[in-house]
Amino acid sequence: SYPTVTLLPTEGGWYAVLQVPGVRSEEQLVLDILEHDRVLVQPGYFFDFPHEAFLVVSLLPEPAVFETAMRQVLTTAS
Repeated sequence: SYPTVTLLPTEGGWYAVLQVPGVRSEEQLVLDILEHDRVLVQPGYFFDFPHEAFLVVSLLPEPAVFETAMRQVLTTAS
């Protein structure tokens, strides 16, 4: 359970949006996740979110790969 991270409602598509604590910039968080977890996510500002902090993740990976990656992302982002 990651109570500080919220999954935004979706209506379909290939991406999910997570609202995360704004304790560091989206850019720094994305770089930390890439460096430490070896997982690529997109910052919300790429998608014109009006404020921080959001992460956009692809829903296309195989389920086992996605689950492992998301556990890493959620741990780092929390």
